[in-house]
Amino acid sequence: MQEFNNRLNRFGEWVIRLVSLNFLWIGFTVLGLGVFGIFPATSAMFSMIRKWLVGNEDIKIASGFIEFYKKDFMKSNLLGYIFVIFAIIIWIDYRWISSNVSLGMFALGYFMLIVLVFALLSFIVLFPIYSHYQLSIIQYMKNAIFFPLANVLTMVVLGAALFMIQLLFSQIPGILLFVGVSFPAYVTMKIILPVFQGKPLSINGFFKIFRKSNEERMYY
Repeated sequence: MQEFNNRLNRFGEWVIRLVSLNFLWIGFTVLGLGVFGIFPATSAMFSMIRKWLVGNEDIKIASGFIEFYKKDFMKSNLLGYIFVIFAIIIWIDYRWISSNVSLGMFALGYFMLIVLVFALLSFIVLFPIYSHYQLSIIQYMKNAIFFPLANVLTMVVLGAALFMIQLLFSQIPGILLFVGVSFPAYVTMKIILPVFQGKPLSINGFFKIFRKSNEERMYY
């Protein structure tokens, strides 16, 4: 019975954290007028979740979030909009190519669609990577691109988890306001963090993107 109560309390703590984090994400996205706030707020959210998952649960939610938000404001916006511009270019190319009826253009259109999906996968792992490593802008971009290739099993598990979350939200849309962003972020970080720490749940052999030192670091 005591163990059940402990688990229930633990669950309640995480619910409070994720709900608080979700409202902080919404508030600071709005504070940054949306376009300037969404990426710093996302970066701060992943940084907070990472802190909790590695055992630093004493960090205060509001003050910790604000600290990360201010610290990463410029760099996270730069990284985020580089990927957004890249995705928009691919989407425009895909729409133009798919409007042509030739067989060659049809095949090229499917290729561009695959590239667009791959860009989305890279974007999903960008902020978990950003929250865990201290790298240059170019290194962040390279590692976000190579990560899905180097960790196929992890990406499959992540994709399945996010799909299940989407189904849950579609059935209970009322919870979107409370955990619509923070819960998918938590699941994403929970799945990806073991890869950063060199633990199992990845298919190795495509690219070797980690090296061991006093801290884990990517070298692309």
